[in-house]
Amino acid sequence: MWAGFGLAVSGFIVLIESLIREVYPKTLLVGVLGLWIGLITATLVSKAVPETSYIPEAQRITYAVAMHLFLGYLGAVIALRFVERIDLSSSHLITADDPRLKGCKILDTSVLIDGRLLDMVKTGFLDGIYILPKFVLDELQNIADSPDPSRRQRGRRGLDTVRALKDTDMIMEISEKDYPHIQAVDAKLIQCAKDLEGRIVTNDFNLNKVAEINNIPVLNINDLSNALKPVILPGETLTLTLLKSGKEPGQGIGYLDDGTMVVVEDGIARLRDEVDVTVTSMLQTQAGRMIFGRLADSEEAPRRERESEESDRKESARKVVDLELKKK
Repeated sequence: MWAGFGLAVSGFIVLIESLIREVYPKTLLVGVLGLWIGLITATLVSKAVPETSYIPEAQRITYAVAMHLFLGYLGAVIALRFVERIDLSSSHLITADDPRLKGCKILDTSVLIDGRLLDMVKTGFLDGIYILPKFVLDELQNIADSPDPSRRQRGRRGLDTVRALKDTDMIMEISEKDYPHIQAVDAKLIQCAKDLEGRIVTNDFNLNKVAEINNIPVLNINDLSNALKPVILPGETLTLTLLKSGKEPGQGIGYLDDGTMVVVEDGIARLRDEVDVTVTSMLQTQAGRMIFGRLADSEEAPRRERESEESDRKESARKVVDLELKKK
């Protein structure tokens, strides 16, 4: 009998342990904290009720137990309802064996400086858990303290992005693990992604390549931006301003609103002018998309010349027919 009782208790303990492993540590901690506050409140309320002779002892105990159960449950429920808005990023709760962290998104310095991640989060297209490693935050701080004005501005923009992200509904935790035996920040990100089985969010082309070599999933916002650009087919006409000369003689360079470079044949003579460009071809690379074209009026002139020649031939033929008819 005792062996069966011990087996049942052991099975119950294993069941409780397996259920706890499925709970995110911050959720477990906040729930226990709410339960504790509820139990303390129930104890204080019980102490405040005077003992009267007309309430039996057994009934008072029943009321006390019911009050502790109710207020404890109520405290845990209220705490769990606001768990995502409670910041415990400095409590060292990020560990590699947290099941809910699998597939999390690990933020890189470049994507924070870029700032587009904030707009994507606000639109609701991105969800899940985001991890901001402490060494990435330290790198942003170092860039913000740089004597170079350009680097200093970039670093401050990255820190502003972090502060704005914390004000959104996204779940962002700061991981304190630093990997002191690794010097390069990119290498630390790779190791962090391996430990957490997460995905790196970056705009860094080289980090993207290294992550792919290590079989680590990457979310590249530049790739997403290129995928969302409108499709442009050869023969379409674009309107843009030519800003500078190209590498080849006679070429002019302009840009679309989304930053796509357009190389225009024989466009050097129209610099600073707004022109219509007919698309001839496109080149898609991992660094972005490049469009090649020629001035639309350069195609219009030959077409008008051909139409004029055709009209002259028709007029000549009509005159010949009229002369033949008059002779008859």
